[in-house]
Amino acid sequence: MSKGINKALVYKEWINVRWVTLLTIIILFYAKVDGVITELNHNKTSMRLNGTVWTDRWFNNGLYVKDVYLYLMLFLVILLAITLFLGEKTSETGGFIASMPFTRKEIILNKWFVGVVSLLISFVVTFIILSLIYLANINDLDIALNPYSDIVKWFFMDTFQYISIFTFMMFAQSIMGNCIVSSIVGGVVLVVPLFLNSLALKYQAIQSTRLFSSKVTKWLCIYMYNITQQNWVNTESNSGKEMYRTFYYTNYKSKLLIFFVLTCLFLYLAYVSYKKRNLEYNLRLIVFKNLEPVFIIIISICLGILGGSIFAGESINSFGIWFVVFTIIGYFIFKVLLNVLSKRK
Repeated sequence: MSKGINKALVYKEWINVRWVTLLTIIILFYAKVDGVITELNHNKTSMRLNGTVWTDRWFNNGLYVKDVYLYLMLFLVILLAITLFLGEKTSETGGFIASMPFTRKEIILNKWFVGVVSLLISFVVTFIILSLIYLANINDLDIALNPYSDIVKWFFMDTFQYISIFTFMMFAQSIMGNCIVSSIVGGVVLVVPLFLNSLALKYQAIQSTRLFSSKVTKWLCIYMYNITQQNWVNTESNSGKEMYRTFYYTNYKSKLLIFFVLTCLFLYLAYVSYKKRNLEYNLRLIVFKNLEPVFIIIISICLGILGGSIFAGESINSFGIWFVVFTIIGYFIFKVLLNVLSKRK
């Protein structure tokens, strides 16, 4: 039997994730397609009232404004990983599949393949719709201010980003047992750098390292790579506006390269973890006994950072106190949780 893509496994996983794919398309339509249409209608209304044709970057502005899109997509990617692993971790499906002539490599690679296809379908459908809107309104926009490359750049940036995050969540699911807790832990790990960045900007005691910490933590926040920078630029002479906004990516090629490397790394780690795990321990918190102390320490520290960032005042001493309090609370909570779930098979 082939060691790669297996039609039976692909069909089984696709049946499970179809609704997530549809939900992702709806969210993308609301966040991107509706964003562009809203900007277009705003410009048409202004043209009707003022009698001036605006040739600003309305397509660029409508496409790149984020709002809650960032967090909705992060939630959907986590939900996608949960859907792919939930059945085998909460029922006898995993053991049944393992008893069939499928290798662990086939199982995990087909899960990853179906997840990637789900994301690709969502982004390709949105890309096609955006392209049609662009072509339908090409006479009403300045292609120099709104180049078609804006859509292409958005497509590759967001596709690479969310495939990379999805692969990381698969690694979290492979190394841990309980499906829901795995997703929570993976999500917390993703947002910790953001809180580290806020700490570097908040406290005067670390002002000397503020710039360095800010740059490092921004590179660690991989779920925020697709956030664009904003500038106000002098307009062209034929525009009805004195100034217009422009959104653009920074370090575009470097970020795509990082996503590619991280995807390969997390996929390899997910494969190794899934290959070595005991399927009888699917309901346990951690399927590898020797990783339990490491897990407790890391999660306790992460909870301490989150708690300190949220509840601390302006003093760094206040942060230190809350950090210790939440680290201790996290340690005992996850120690108890680990002991309870480790008894389950």
